[in-house]
Amino acid sequence: MRRRLAPALALFVAALLPAHALAQAEGRPSTAPEGALDAPAPTERSDISPTVRRLLDSEFIDEESARRLRLFHGLWTTEDLQSPGAMATVALRRGLLDHPALQDELTPTLVRAEAKVLRGELPEALALLDGDGSVRAAALRAEALFLAGRLQEAEAETARLLRDTPRRALTDDAGAIAAFARAMTLRLNFFGPGSAEAGVASDFQALMRLLARGRDEVDRLDWTVRLAEAELLFSKRQFSEAADALNEVIRLNPGLARAWYLAGRMRVEGFDFAGATQIAARLDALASEVPGAARRTSVYADLLLARTMLRQGDWRAGLEALRPTLARYPKMREALAVEAALVASSFAFADAEALLSAFDARSPGSPMALYEAGRELAFGRQYEEAADLLERANALLPTWADPVLELGLLEMQSGRDDRARLWLRRAVRMDPFNRRAENSFRVIEELASYNTLESDHFIVRYKPGIDALLAREMIEEAERIHERVAGDGPGGIDHTPPRKTTVELMPDHEWFSVRITGMPAIHTMAAATGPVIAMESPRGGARQSVGFYDWARVLQHEYAHTVTLSRTRNRIPHWFTEAAAVHLEDRPMPPEWIGLLASAYREGRLFDLDKINLGFIRPERPADRSLAYAQGAWMYRFIIDAWGDRAPLELMDQYAKGRSEREAVREVLGVEVHEFMKLFMIRAREDLQSWGVLPQEGQPDAGELLGSFVKESYGGGPDPLRLRILLAEHPDHTGLLRAVAVSRSDGNRLDDQARELWERLATLMPHDPEPRRRLVRHARASGEDEVAIEHLEWLDEREQHSPAYAAELARRYAELEQFGDALAKANRAATIAPFDASTREFAATIALRAGEHRHAERHLVALGEIEPGREIHKRRLEAVRRLIEESSSAPQTERDSG
Repeated sequence: MRRRLAPALALFVAALLPAHALAQAEGRPSTAPEGALDAPAPTERSDISPTVRRLLDSEFIDEESARRLRLFHGLWTTEDLQSPGAMATVALRRGLLDHPALQDELTPTLVRAEAKVLRGELPEALALLDGDGSVRAAALRAEALFLAGRLQEAEAETARLLRDTPRRALTDDAGAIAAFARAMTLRLNFFGPGSAEAGVASDFQALMRLLARGRDEVDRLDWTVRLAEAELLFSKRQFSEAADALNEVIRLNPGLARAWYLAGRMRVEGFDFAGATQIAARLDALASEVPGAARRTSVYADLLLARTMLRQGDWRAGLEALRPTLARYPKMREALAVEAALVASSFAFADAEALLSAFDARSPGSPMALYEAGRELAFGRQYEEAADLLERANALLPTWADPVLELGLLEMQSGRDDRARLWLRRAVRMDPFNRRAENSFRVIEELASYNTLESDHFIVRYKPGIDALLAREMIEEAERIHERVAGDGPGGIDHTPPRKTTVELMPDHEWFSVRITGMPAIHTMAAATGPVIAMESPRGGARQSVGFYDWARVLQHEYAHTVTLSRTRNRIPHWFTEAAAVHLEDRPMPPEWIGLLASAYREGRLFDLDKINLGFIRPERPADRSLAYAQGAWMYRFIIDAWGDRAPLELMDQYAKGRSEREAVREVLGVEVHEFMKLFMIRAREDLQSWGVLPQEGQPDAGELLGSFVKESYGGGPDPLRLRILLAEHPDHTGLLRAVAVSRSDGNRLDDQARELWERLATLMPHDPEPRRRLVRHARASGEDEVAIEHLEWLDEREQHSPAYAAELARRYAELEQFGDALAKANRAATIAPFDASTREFAATIALRAGEHRHAERHLVALGEIEPGREIHKRRLEAVRRLIEESSSAPQTERDSG
């Protein structure tokens, strides 16, 4: 009789990591829409490889062979775990490293030794392995020596294995091939030739061929080969191929914790934190099914959660997640390295150095903890401290490419391109199969070909060609932006960064997304890494992500990030730098944010200060990122109104000192964070009521009032007469006003009563665009220019992607012969659509009518670059330049009288 198999454990098979997350982690372009990184993991599946199923179900297999197969493929039953060796093997593969069976002397030596290596009990592991000449023992010995910091001995062990392994062992033994490949991966990554690109390539390619032979020819059902392949590919950041290999591993052994952990690591690298958290839960579930353990939680789950929190900047949660593993396995080198990284990311650098020293005492000469801490500090924009740690790691092991790559990326993000090029060129030579190194070096070489313009506070870099016209306009506008953002006026940051800010104008979204890869926000068209701002050129076409946009507003937003990051030494909370940047755009809150905030308030979904940062980097709902932007800007405005213009700056200075948000709020605002949130919620209700999106006290909800009338339809809607009766009882009820206004509006032209209703709505709901649009359509139909202008101005002030409102305003002002206003709006239209020929031609025409020949010249020069084949642009430009020359040469009295 067949025994019942253990519950199926595969969480997903078809896709271990979303394609866009893979792309981002590898440094390739991503086309993921906003929110795509938050997609849930695929549905849990119960299937394993059909070949394994058929083999287990075969009537020709004996019971002992079936038992061994069930153990190997993770489909064991409780009856299969009677021997200490079987129980220990299952515990090891499920991540229960302190299971009693792993201490039992009846357990095979290699199983006990591997557990000791993972726990960090390295001398004991080496003692167990002494005298064992097998390939697996040699691979474990090399790993133990490396973790112990005995680097020369580890290299010698891999060299001996490379020299002495019998060819036959790598011909017909899949397990030996996998063990050999793991040892050679260690050698290739840490001790490989390094100085000879051909040698490195040869070693990698030979290793991949060996693994392919083990996978395809020796034993198609041996998951150890596929796991070794996945680990090699992961180390080269070839995540797409690594995910394919892991898919096969999990089909062959759905309960293998190391495979799930590696999949979770890729999720973290791709900023798919929800997916990583799901995998951590799966890892704990795997561990919980192992009988006989005192604590049934997985070491891999703890490590994965700690890494997830570390990458999100939540070092407290990361340390909390890691604490059980540190208590159970106090010598585990990976856990100790991650702990050092977490403490370093809290800006407690002295404490981090103490942990690094303790790590060095355990593993003298090991660069692992230095690398982990340095890499995370670089991610947190602590560039100087990160460079110090990474350079120390490089000095300990100069043949390891990863610290070299991270130093190149660090210099690239901090705007020191010459140094970045040196590090990245070295990284590519050391490890030409590392995809991140290859892509990053390609970007830095591309940037070296760009032209530059320079002003007092900015350097604008652009690809030669059409982007030159925008770069010329951008460098001038940037200085105005500096005065506003860095100045000491209302809302200004009152701080000038110590060096010029580099603005890199990338020609399309592909180059932009590769340029800022590694940053969590590539769902947009611009990003600041501190002293560098990368922006996608605002052109139309398939290669652009957003087409036209108000680049001046975006640049002002991104420069606010640069200045706030500089003032706080890059230690500002995520929500606070975003809030300051939105505030300094000097634009009203987007209308769509108002409805979002109202819904969140009514449903109790507004963030508190502990969770708002997660809205940016780990949104649980599709709208959470937009909500975090909106609420952050709202709270920033509240702080200014309640505590004054200097309060945000004083908070920034506290962050610069490494103070936590709780400490900073207590020091500057004089309240605890929970008290701040209570005060803000009072303000929030008042604002929402004043914006007309929340009923006043005692005012019934529109839905309740209208509900009884909807059933009695009149022309498909509520009875207009009854609506007017209700409105007479509740004259300022915005829901009723809208319902009555809609019922009386038929076409663009409004009667007097409908117009009055929409005007009242525009007053009562100052952030709602619909009344304005209705009134604009009426004014157009009625020829009421002044009415149209008022509402068009409102709409244009909130528009970010279309030049239409600005262009229409320019036309109407020109018709009224208000040429100064007309030119300002024509110039704004050209700012939003700088490469659109018709918009430029229109702006040049308005400039000529306004007598502003210099503005006309600027737009005509741009037209000549946009449409170089049209002679009329050249003739017009020549004519305008003659006018400028005549004006310049005219006597002063003549110019004055003109």
